[in-house]
Amino acid sequence: MRRLLDTLIRAERCPLLLLAWSIGAHAGAPELVCQLRYGSDEQTVRQQVSADPYAAVAQSMGERFQFKAVVLGEPDRIDHISLTVYDLSVPGAPVPVHQARYAAPFNTHPVLPALTGWNHIYSSVYGREFRYGCALQDAQAPADRRQP
Repeated sequence: MRRLLDTLIRAERCPLLLLAWSIGAHAGAPELVCQLRYGSDEQTVRQQVSADPYAAVAQSMGERFQFKAVVLGEPDRIDHISLTVYDLSVPGAPVPVHQARYAAPFNTHPVLPALTGWNHIYSSVYGREFRYGCALQDAQAPADRRQP
């Protein structure tokens, strides 16, 4: 605590130091990274933390499935994560066929699928398989250090 106070006191005298400290405080905001697989298609989805659950957009995978990831919280804190898969090949589509909700504490290992494991979902009409796996990763990490 004393170290923090000393840093703030020095920062007050040097605006550049204050700027560097504030950037460092916000670095490392987590983002949810999910890998979606359907047949031979593969897609990576990245979802930022948001206070608005309606801000998340569902991602279509082929013409049979949609995947929606909602990460609720603040930039420095995730409250919960909701993952939903919709079947698009049934009457009345989109019909939710899978939903998972994760609450803190989260597994923060960045390698896919550390948070969720691999989930396998099947279409009720054709029996088609959709798979996904997610992990929390540092949004500020260089692209070559993130998975995948």
